Amino acid sequence: MSKFFRAASLAALAIVAVSATASAQGTKSFGAVAGVGFATMNGNDASSLGSKTTFVGGLYMSIPMKSSLSLEPQVLYAGKGASVDNTNLDISHNYIEVPVLLRYNFNASGGPFILLGPAVGFSISCNENSGSASISCSDDGLDAQTTFGGVFGLGFQKGRFGLEGRYDMDFGDAFKGVQAKNAVWEILARIGFNK
Repeated sequence: MSKFFRAASLAALAIVAVSATASAQGTKSFGAVAGVGFATMNGNDASSLGSKTTFVGGLYMSIPMKSSLSLEPQVLYAGKGASVDNTNLDISHNYIEVPVLLRYNFNASGGPFILLGPAVGFSISCNENSGSASISCSDDGLDAQTTFGGVFGLGFQKGRFGLEGRYDMDFGDAFKGVQAKNAVWEILARIGFNK
């Protein structure tokens, strides 16, 4: 649990730092996103890995920069990992992820938008599952590490409610000494708390 607390604390500090230094020209807004991810891993050591369905959800803050452009830092719980082809094995790798995204609204009054930006993921747990049995990745020699990546997404929001699809990919490997990068297609619903 201390790993989770450290990651959540770092994520909260990052959000505070970003919001304190952003040059906002409007009112900040807050909201939540939640949905499903279709996660896998890519790389030389991930050739036998397939997709698994995961949960993604968390909070965001939107800081207006210009009429159609805003900065949107987020703190998410992000399930990642992969299934092992032709077996009942899968890797469940869970993160506290902090994307800091630029959001461009095609219409200032709402409608379609795009998201783009970097993300850092703090590993909070990793398990290899086989039916009812589960062992820690570290017990199997997989040493999880902090990941850095990027997010690109498209969405639609009118008023408080919206829907988006995004691709979340890591630039570095998820484990030390193993060439396997996380890659997740995500479908998320969003709601603004103070719209």
